[in-house]
Amino acid sequence: MIFLQTLLVGLMAALVAWVVNYVLLGLGFNNRAILTLLGPLGEETLKTGLALLTGTSLAGVHSVFGLAEAAWELASAPPAKRPPKLKPALAAVAGHSFFGLLASLAYARSGRADVALAIGFLAHLVWNQVILTLHSLFKL
Repeated sequence: MIFLQTLLVGLMAALVAWVVNYVLLGLGFNNRAILTLLGPLGEETLKTGLALLTGTSLAGVHSVFGLAEAAWELASAPPAKRPPKLKPALAAVAGHSFFGLLASLAYARSGRADVALAIGFLAHLVWNQVILTLHSLFKL
């Protein structure tokens, strides 16, 4: 039962994040601003908040979110570009799983939701900055 609940909460967080990011882009927010600040804040709030509210695994919800993002990466790629989309898909799973692990450790050590959220958010910010920098340097 816990696995199913974690799966559903992770998918719900991914769906809500996708809708929010879509709306923000539609409102004209700068893509880079969403990637580096608003996106991670919203995603980490959804993943950590929903996991804690429902009593599901923090790391599990983050990992499911990463799998959903990976599926989106793979499904949204044109057939001619499918092999290059494998790297962002794998990065999504690894990144979100890592953020979940950090948030879980922070929550276990502190017992505080705000600390777990802050640690996940800061890790996500750094991750996105590194990915964007590598992307611009190497035209990935």
